[in-house]
This record gives sequence, structure tokens and C-alpha cells, in this order.
Amino acid sequence: MTEQAGNPELAVAALEERVRVLEGSLAAVVDAVRVLVHGLEDLPVAEPGGRPAAGAARRAYELLLIAEPRRPTGGPPPSE
Repeated sequence: MTEQAGNPELAVAALEERVRVLEGSLAAVVDAVRVLVHGLEDLPVAEPGGRPAAGAARRAYELLLIAEPRRPTGGPPPSE
């Protein structure tokens, strides 16, 4: 962090990276919510006894897992 304080270009680059990561995370959450809402809709063509909500929840969870940022093994934890 001390390098960034002395170098505004590094600080801007770090901020841009954090914004990029946040935008990607937000897009994943929006996609997951969209899948959940669709699964919770009571569609007139839905099969009786079907479990669209359970399937939607599984797909939403998978979307969130795929979008989760990965750290290199043994790397430092993300800065807060």
C-alpha cells in the first residue's frame, strides 16, 4: 500500500482492478438472482409436481461458484 501512496498511477490501476472485479461479481449476482426468479415463477405450463425452484437454486449456486474470484495457491488473502 505504501507504493501506491507514493505513485498515483499505481493507486489508479489498483482501483481500476478492484472496480473490474466488483463489476464481475455484481454481474454474477444479477445472473443468479435472474435464474432464481425465473425458477420461482409460477408458470402455467409448468409440470405438476415439478421442482423448478430447486433446479433454479442449484443453477444460481453454480453461477456464483463459477464467478467467485480465485486466489493463487499460497497467495496472500485479498486486501480489504
